[in-house]
Amino acid sequence: MTDDRSFSVEEVAKPLRVTKDSVSRWIGKPGLAGHKVGKLWRFKTGNQQRYVSRLASRASLYADLQALLAAVREPVGRSEYRRQVVEENVLSRRSAAAREKAWKELAARYCIGGESPLFRVYLDEYRGAASERDRALTSYLLFALQDCLVCDLGTDWLYQYVRSAPAELRTVDVLAFLASRESAHPEIKGWSVSSRENIATHYLSALKEFGLARGAQRKTSVRPSPGPAPVRFLLRALLLAGASDRAAVQSPLFRLLGLTLDEVVALLFRLNADGALRCRIQGDVVELDLGGRDGA
Repeated sequence: MTDDRSFSVEEVAKPLRVTKDSVSRWIGKPGLAGHKVGKLWRFKTGNQQRYVSRLASRASLYADLQALLAAVREPVGRSEYRRQVVEENVLSRRSAAAREKAWKELAARYCIGGESPLFRVYLDEYRGAASERDRALTSYLLFALQDCLVCDLGTDWLYQYVRSAPAELRTVDVLAFLASRESAHPEIKGWSVSSRENIATHYLSALKEFGLARGAQRKTSVRPSPGPAPVRFLLRALLLAGASDRAAVQSPLFRLLGLTLDEVVALLFRLNADGALRCRIQGDVVELDLGGRDGA
């Protein structure tokens, strides 16, 4: 039975054995389903930031996502995207079982379908991106927002490496990160050694697919230089999650792009000057205008 009682940030933090600040940082990230009621957040029991091991089987599937979006140019519902993969075989899989598996894996990673406000916002910015680099970064953000493990790896582990790029990215360091999160995420203890190694390997491969790493056997980090599309997408995703304009600009999720708060502000001013968005920051007052597109 689903428990839909209200819990404070403190009550959520206690059973997870993490700090209140950690829970506050998680709000709006994948896996923390809830909405604010006064000073409380209403959560469903068992839905608090669990790590999933989908990277154990495959990497990002970004090439598959690109192929699907190239085949389906107009926004459609989830069932039509599935039909294109399973019946029309736009991903060129050899068997019906392989096509069904490809669809399930792809849909889980990217919340595919016009019914999802987040995917509609993503598709809007993906189509409007001026470069493949920005399309890849926008897709990386969607990928991270759908997977708490990928998100935490990006904000808490990869960040230091993109800040000091080029820096070597090693599977052993990803494995160390996973080990360090076992107390807060006991589900990790149930993963086999081979699953952890696959997750680490596939994560680094995904970074290369999104343009955040280069190299074949030995990978090094790449400092991203985001244009309008990924920045707009992240801001719109945060606003969809209920963040205020100020909270969106100050979100630690910009660490996914390797950006400090000062760099976010400077980038917003540049995009404002270029007409890519409207941003006014005066003291504690932040006002954003993303062109009236709210993802609806």
